[in-house]
Amino acid sequence: MNFTLINYVLKAAIRDKLIISLIIMMLLAACISIFIGSSAVIEKGQFVSVYMAGSLRIITVIGLVLFICFYIRKSFDNKDVEFILSKPISRISFIISHSFAFTILAFILSIIAIFIVLEFSVKFYSNAHILWAVSIFVEMVIIVNVAMFFSMVLTSASSSVMATFAFYALSRMIGQLLGIVYSSIYFPGSEILGYIMQIVSIIIPRLDLMAQTSWLIYGVQDDINLPFIITHGILFTSLLILASLVDIVRRKF
Repeated sequence: MNFTLINYVLKAAIRDKLIISLIIMMLLAACISIFIGSSAVIEKGQFVSVYMAGSLRIITVIGLVLFICFYIRKSFDNKDVEFILSKPISRISFIISHSFAFTILAFILSIIAIFIVLEFSVKFYSNAHILWAVSIFVEMVIIVNVAMFFSMVLTSASSSVMATFAFYALSRMIGQLLGIVYSSIYFPGSEILGYIMQIVSIIIPRLDLMAQTSWLIYGVQDDINLPFIITHGILFTSLLILASLVDIVRRKF
């Protein structure tokens, strides 16, 4: 791990005003949530908390993905990657340092989003809020490494952004898709599609089981606990970093 490289990435985020822009967007989303929640007849606080949690999660994901994908592709296009690797920095250190820097950004933005949501959830705070907060951070760590992987593999920033968003959407919908597969509904090709979805569900992180906004109101109703979330995050983050390492080690500059 190269701390100079980590500092370089973090300065790039500050230079692009990533954190300030996302804080402004989060505060704007919080104000809109409060405004919309004021129109609710009952349970106004719960409505505001749920709407705010969902909107802040989406804003954070969009901001991180856009920054990472365009930053990495710009580094390749401007030959910054070749210049960095010409220094006494190994390719393994390059990937791990970038992953760690992006994880720091995910941690900072997750803390801000979590603080805003918990600030409006004080009246009905429970232990489920802690699990929700941890799962938000784990989800962001997975997504930043997904964005890093696609940015390394694909040659276009736009295509890497779209691929990351598609991966995120699939990860959030995989539970519903598996529910359709395991239902008794039959249609042509349903068996083949069922096998495909079962294979996909093994290599796709189950983000649908994490950071559920319903936890903030009803508590954790599924068999989801802290060890599951942390293990899930470590496993898929390690796989994504390994995939990025394989790509950059095999790449010829």
